[in-house]
This record gives sequence, structure tokens and C-alpha cells, in this order.
Amino acid sequence: MKMADAKQKRNEQLKRWIGSETDLEPPVVKRQKTKVKFDDGAVFLAACSSGDTDEVLKLLHRGADINYANVDGLTALHQACIDDNVDMVKFLVENGANINQPDNEGWIPLHAAASCGYLDIAEFLIGQGAHVGAVNSEGDTPLDIAEEEAMEELLQNEVNRQGVDIEAARKEEERIMLRDARQWLNSGHINDVRHAKSGGTALHVAAAKGYTEVLKLLIQAGYDVNIKDYDGWTPLHAAAHWGKEEACRILVDNLCDMEMINKVGQTAFDVADEDILGYLEELQKKQNLLHSEKREKKSPLIESTANMDNNQSQKTFKNKETLIIEPEKNASRIESLEQEKVDEEEEGKKDESSCSSEEDEEDDSESEAETGKI
Repeated sequence: MKMADAKQKRNEQLKRWIGSETDLEPPVVKRQKTKVKFDDGAVFLAACSSGDTDEVLKLLHRGADINYANVDGLTALHQACIDDNVDMVKFLVENGANINQPDNEGWIPLHAAASCGYLDIAEFLIGQGAHVGAVNSEGDTPLDIAEEEAMEELLQNEVNRQGVDIEAARKEEERIMLRDARQWLNSGHINDVRHAKSGGTALHVAAAKGYTEVLKLLIQAGYDVNIKDYDGWTPLHAAAHWGKEEACRILVDNLCDMEMINKVGQTAFDVADEDILGYLEELQKKQNLLHSEKREKKSPLIESTANMDNNQSQKTFKNKETLIIEPEKNASRIESLEQEKVDEEEEGKKDESSCSSEEDEEDDSESEAETGKI
């Protein structure tokens, strides 16, 4: 079932390719002038698809990128493998094509050859160093998606010969992403680089592949749960499309926007795997409830804040009253003290005057006594 699903998804990708600008005869090959200006990379892919090695060589001499990929990440080598064009496969590899370059879904050329059952191409790629343990977005190696008995035997023998640990290979990407996520969380700085073609981020990859621990760490590190790739896909789009229920739950619990649309107006519900649509709808109900509870908690807080402000105003007013009343009390007290001081001074003067009179009387008596003696 897993192999059939992988092949079906590959067929869907190939259908998107048919009729695209890369599935056209290059105007250079036809030697005809045209008003349509094709992208240089698209011209190169079309020339390779036509099988004209002389024209391809000319384009390479003019600076064409032999590893140029279309919107789905398919290179000329991928396409030559899909087309069972052994001569073009050999030509591209001999001229420096990256034999292990993955497309947007993690398929290297050997995946394509294995899926299609092209034994000659697979043997050539392996002989040139293709990774038999390469894992695509579904967690499948070329051996996992091989359906022809001869292909399975070829790949299994090579896996045994190289001593490849398939299970370890499946977990390698997740292990590396876990390491990076922990570093970003500890440093407080996310040092991620978007995919050159798709604009996908580490959060998109973790969501699409169901790397739940990586997903949690990235969100803790500060990743925006609504970040979009170049097609407008959010991590929820990716998780829903690939049927990763737990990844969807984590994103929803972290209040991702479930109604965000991509460049063609699709929500996560529109691109979701049919098997998880019901679960996605349940998650939406749960999130709506969370939003509702959040609003209810916010309302009493606002009311409480208003009451606090009112009480503070009353306190301030009372303090102002105190500041006004206290000076009045102080002024009254000062006047009272000043009056007491005046009274004391007057009383002191009276005492001095009384003492002076008594002294004068004593002096007069003494004078009279002395006069009598004389």
C-alpha cells in the first residue's frame, strides 16, 4: 500500500509537469523566432527532454545550469530517468549533473528509476555513486518503492554490499533537525534557510514529515506557525496534505490560523488528505472553543483593570484632599503657636516691669533709712 501511494503521488507530480513550460519543444531547437520568452532553465530542460545532446551541450557552453530544477524540483536528470532515456542520463552525469539531487518531495533520480522499473538506468546510477539509502519525504528509500522483482533484488544486494542501515537512514534527517532545533532554542536565534525553489522552512518539513518533537522545539524557539512558503502554503497545509494528524494537532494547539489560503486560494482543508478531513474539522471546533475561552478570560481582566484604575483615582483624589487640608491645619497651628509666643513675650515684659518696681521700692526704703540715721 505504501509503495502504491508513493507511486501515485509521483504520477500526480508528473501530470503537473505535462503541459508545463518544461514540457515544450525549445524554440532554439526549432530555429523559429517566437514572441514568447522562455526561462533559460526551462529551455534547457526542454532541450534535454527532446534528447538533442548537441543542443544541450551548446546551452551548457552558454552557461546553462545542468542542475536547474522546475517548480517541482525536477532536474533534467530526473526527467531523463522518468523518460527511460539512458543516453541522456549518461550524458548529463558525465557532464556534471548531481546524481543525488532531491526534488521537492525528496526523490533522487534513483527513486525515479526504481519506481519506473528501469533496471539499466538504476545500475548506471548506482555505479556512479547514487545513494541507495536516500529517503524521500514519505520516508521511502528506492528499495521501498521498487515493484519489479529484478529491481528489488538489485537494490537489496547493493544495500547489503554497502552495509546501509535503512532504519538509521530513515531517521537521519529527523536526527539532524532535532539537533538544529535544540541549538536554535538554546541560543535564542533561528538560523534556518528557506528551500531555494519552494521557500519551505524547517517548520514546513517537520510538519510534512510528522517530526513532532522537532515541530514542538521549533515553535518553542519562536517560529511563526503561520509562515508561508513561496506557494503560500503554511505548515498546516503541509501537515494536512501529508496526513500527519499529530503535527496538525500541535499546530492547532499553538493557535495557527486554520483559514489561511495559499496562492490559489486553498485552505488546509482543501489540500488535506481525505483520511484526516474529519479530524481536521474536530481540531477546528477545539480551536474555536479555545478562542472563545480566551475572550471570556480577557473580559473580566479588562473590568478588573478598570476598577483598579477607578480605585487608584479615588486614592489619588483623597491624597490630594489630604495635601490641601494638611497645609490648612499646619497654617492654623502656626498662627496658634505665634500667638502663644506673643502672649509669652508680653507676660515676660509684665514680670520684668513688676520686678523693676519692687527693686525701686526697696531702693527708696533703704534711702529713707539712711536719711533717718543721719
